[in-house]
Amino acid sequence: MAIVVTLFFLVSYFAPLPVYADRISEGFEPNTRLPGVLSMELLNQSELFTKNSDVILEIPGVARLMTLYIAIERLSTDELITLSSSAAAFDKAERREDQLELQEGDSLPLRFILLKLLFENSDAAAIAIAEKISGSQYTFLAEMNTTASLLGMEKTTFYACDVARAERESNVPDEITAAMESMDEHAKSEAPEPFVLPEAGQAIRTAKTTLKDIARLLTALQNNPRSKAILSVSEELVQITTGNISHIIPMRSPAANLITLAENRITAAYLLLSNRYSLLLSIGSTQKGISLMTVGVNLRQSGMTQPTLQLYNSIDSFYTKSPLIRTGEKYPGASEKAANGELFDLVYIDSIDYVHPKTDYFLEQKLDYVGNAPYPLPIQKSVMTGQVIFTMKNGTKIPVRVGSDRDILANNHLVSRGILQLIQNPNLAYTIAVLAFVLCAGLLVFLIRESKRLLYWTRLQRMEHAAAGARAVLLGERKASSNRTPKR
Repeated sequence: MAIVVTLFFLVSYFAPLPVYADRISEGFEPNTRLPGVLSMELLNQSELFTKNSDVILEIPGVARLMTLYIAIERLSTDELITLSSSAAAFDKAERREDQLELQEGDSLPLRFILLKLLFENSDAAAIAIAEKISGSQYTFLAEMNTTASLLGMEKTTFYACDVARAERESNVPDEITAAMESMDEHAKSEAPEPFVLPEAGQAIRTAKTTLKDIARLLTALQNNPRSKAILSVSEELVQITTGNISHIIPMRSPAANLITLAENRITAAYLLLSNRYSLLLSIGSTQKGISLMTVGVNLRQSGMTQPTLQLYNSIDSFYTKSPLIRTGEKYPGASEKAANGELFDLVYIDSIDYVHPKTDYFLEQKLDYVGNAPYPLPIQKSVMTGQVIFTMKNGTKIPVRVGSDRDILANNHLVSRGILQLIQNPNLAYTIAVLAFVLCAGLLVFLIRESKRLLYWTRLQRMEHAAAGARAVLLGERKASSNRTPKR
C-alpha cells in the first residue's frame, strides 16, 4: 500500500492532472422523489448528496430531537419523572383507545418517556421532560433555542415544545400547499433544473430549521452513547407502574420498517410524519460498507422509506471506500530528529479509510506534516510524534498520526549508538556479520589445527617419558648384575 501511495503522489507531481470539481458530489444526480435530502458519509463528514438542504423549512420533528438531546444531557439514566396535571391532560388528549391511561402523580422511568416522545410523537412526554428540567414548558422552550445556538444551528428556531398540539390547532401554511403543487408540476414537466422548495413563511407554529442544522443536531446525538442507544431502538417492552399497578408496554418505532427492509444495515433511525414536512433520519451503511447519515423530508406522510433505500443503492454505484493508509506503512517524507541528534523514520500509526467517487481519488497532490522536533528521549516505537494531513479537493482535512519506526533509548552510550548505526545501515550490518562469521570460522580452524598439534605433542611427550623410564630400568638392571660378579 505504501508503494501505491508513493507512486500516486509521484505521478501527481510529474504528470498534469485534469481539473476536478471541489464538490465530492459533482456529477452525482440520483433520481429521488424526496424534495429535500442531505446525505453525509460518517468517516470525514463529506456531503455525498444534497438537495434543498439550506432551505429554511417548518419541520416539527426537530423539536422532538432537541428535547431528546437536552433530556439526555441533563437527566441521569435512572431518573424518574412524575407526571403533572398538565402532562396528564396532554396524555388524555392524545391517547388512542388501545393505549394505557397515564395519571397525574405517576412516576415513570426516563427511558419510557423518551421512547414515548419519539415513537408516539407525544406532547405529554415533551411536557413532562420540560417541567422536570426547566419547571415549565416556556422556560424549556427558551433553553431549546439557546442549545440550538450553541450547537451551531443558526437557522433553527423553536416555537413550541408541544408541537403535535401546535400542528393540530393551526392551519397548514400556504407555502406548504404551494410547494406540493409546484413539486407535482415539476415532476410532470420533467424539467432538468432541480426543484427548489419555498422557504417557510411567517405562519410557523412548531419549528423552523434546515436539513444541515438537523444534521448538526443528529451528530451531537450520535456522539452521546445514551442518545445513540435510544435512536437505535426499533422495538421494546417497557415496564411501568401507574395507579399502583405494574404494566408491560410494547413500543415500536415508526421507522422499524426501514430498519427491517435495510436488513439491519441501518443502525439508528427516526421518523415523524407531519402535515408540514415529515422527517426521516437514518444512520447506517450501504451494502458496500459506506457509512452514512441521511436526513430526508417529504411533503406527504408516506413514501419516504423506499426513496431512502434507493439513495443508499445509488451512493454505492457512484462512490467507493478505499484505504487511505494502513498501520505500519512508512511516511514518504523526510526523517525526524531526536534530542540527541539521532534521525528516525516516520510510520503511520492508524489505518484510515475514506470515501470518494469511483472516477476520482479526490485528493490534493501534497501532504502536510505537523511535528515539533527535536523530540526528547526516550522515543517509543509507534507513539505519536506528529500528524500527516491529507487534504481532499473539497477542503476536508484527514489527519493521520505518525510515530517513530523504532525505539530510541535515553542511555545513549557507545554500544547503544553502535547498535542504532547498525539498524540504520542494514548493508553495513550484513557486512560486519559476514566478516564476523569468517573470522569465527578461521579462528575455529586455527583452534582445531593447534589442538591436533597439542595432542600430538602430548602423545610424543608421553612416549618420551615411557622410553626414558624403560631406559632407566634397563640401565639399573645391568648395573645390578655387574655388582654381583664373584672375585677370583
